[in-house]
Amino acid sequence: MTPDTEDATTVEVTVERRLDAGADRVWEALADIEVTEATLPGCDDLDFGVDRDYVEAGDRGTATISVGVGPVSPSFDTDVAVVRRDYPEMTVTAEGEAAGSSFATTADLSVAEADERTDVTWHATATVSGRVEAFAGALRPLVESVAERFFERLDERFTAA
Repeated sequence: MTPDTEDATTVEVTVERRLDAGADRVWEALADIEVTEATLPGCDDLDFGVDRDYVEAGDRGTATISVGVGPVSPSFDTDVAVVRRDYPEMTVTAEGEAAGSSFATTADLSVAEADERTDVTWHATATVSGRVEAFAGALRPLVESVAERFFERLDERFTAA
């Protein structure tokens, strides 16, 4: 499923955000499968097949993720793995395919307490190939936008509670 890196485009994106909750609450929410599914833009389904509500290091799952890149709006069948989850850092990988396109992403996430709030840093490397690669110029802003919207939605859950 990994894109052929010879004919692929790779981008790196870092998003930093301060959330209105303590680091423990943020850390728990980031591992909560239902919260992730509800707040991740374009996530139509997320299943880890575990008997708990949260992910741990070593968990593998599947997701269906829809994104719009230019006039193309593929729905990716995605394999997701929690590679590392050791407070305050975690690493997640994802690989997906859809309609002549594929992607592979590695995302590192860290949390840090900041005056009763939490600073979150998310750094991802994404490689895409196929039809969506034709819109490579839009890829970096798209990945940034998805991450920003995820953290906005997550923060809204904290402020609404």
